[in-house]
Amino acid sequence: MRGECIRCVLIVGDGIADLPLQELGFRTPIEVANAKFMDELACRGVLGLLDPIAPGIAPGSDAANLAFLGYDSELVCKGRGSFEAAGAGLHVGAEDLAFRCNFVTVDKNLCLIDERAGRINDAEAKVLGNAVEQIRLKMHSDVEVFFKQALGFKGALVLRGERLSCNVSAVLPNMGGTVGAVAPLDGSFEAKHTADVLNEFIHLTNQTLRDHQVNVERQLAGKMSANAVLPWSGCGRPDMASFGEKYGLKASCVAAASLIKGIGRFSGMDVIDVIGATGDLDTDTLAKADAALSALKRGNDFVYIHVEAADEASHDGDVKGKIAIIKKIDALIGRVLAGVDLSNTVVVLVSDHVSSCRFKAHTGDAVPVCFAGGSVVSDGVKGFSERLAYKGGLGRIRGKDIMPMVLNYMGKPEKLGW
Repeated sequence: MRGECIRCVLIVGDGIADLPLQELGFRTPIEVANAKFMDELACRGVLGLLDPIAPGIAPGSDAANLAFLGYDSELVCKGRGSFEAAGAGLHVGAEDLAFRCNFVTVDKNLCLIDERAGRINDAEAKVLGNAVEQIRLKMHSDVEVFFKQALGFKGALVLRGERLSCNVSAVLPNMGGTVGAVAPLDGSFEAKHTADVLNEFIHLTNQTLRDHQVNVERQLAGKMSANAVLPWSGCGRPDMASFGEKYGLKASCVAAASLIKGIGRFSGMDVIDVIGATGDLDTDTLAKADAALSALKRGNDFVYIHVEAADEASHDGDVKGKIAIIKKIDALIGRVLAGVDLSNTVVVLVSDHVSSCRFKAHTGDAVPVCFAGGSVVSDGVKGFSERLAYKGGLGRIRGKDIMPMVLNYMGKPEKLGW
């Protein structure tokens, strides 16, 4: 076995893990979904609990997915903006600052009403995004702004100019908080200058969007207006070694979320755009599975599949939607299992964090993880769920343990002491 060429498919169901819900008889969405291929994977492998970062820490998807790939988010990047920007197709230069952006709904005083603009659909958001792309700063014309809508309410912004700083209060405010009130976090000219730039950009987006035809039609239909763009989680270009350099593997990334595509691009993976991959409940998970299988046939050693929609459903408290996307992820797993030989392929299934439908937020609970194929010894657990993970042979591991375990199961363990 150790002399053979073993590949790996790592499947991340973003936020598929949850807490027991009263409306489901104190079961979780995974337990209710009757996910037969997840169960089959568990029956053929070893199950356990995983803390994406550490017990009790509620990670963002950036920190968790970086950890799974063997990167420390605290060392790589102090924000997610650069990953979002690269994933959306924007260039992030060495001196640039990048921000994740949301289309939001604000009132006439720029107080936040909804941080996702009523979950504006992708087609409408693209039209509004085209309008925002035309914005040029007037009071701070020395700074260039580059905006790109990504998926639905999500977008990214790159600032290019001299004397910029990410040490500003660019965050998502609480409901009712003022949008366009970014403040410097230190006394430097750079921080004040950047805060002023961002505030001008936010105000210009409001001026551009509030009377846009898309928003006029949304208001007539009783929908929330996407009448401003809010940048947050700013940072510079990340400092990270390529995945190939770290592990000697040829890797591909199959994702719709711009964050994950950006991580893939900055880590040197081949990022595969899949028709029908939307990041929402209508996403085509079978097309993602087919893209991953094609990547293996092209000689890739490692394929990273990420499915976003369960996290989105959780943030909306949409239990039925979350169960539905878990079923679609289960179908993806079935397609992968039908297309690989587990004797020479390691398949990993994990959630990057618990996304609670009850709290509509990430929590710090451990998530289930399963390894199957290659040289994995089955632990006899007969299904995949949060509850069954407590019985698994892996015990409790961390996100940063995934790649060392993958390499070991692929016959490429890191050696120490000889």
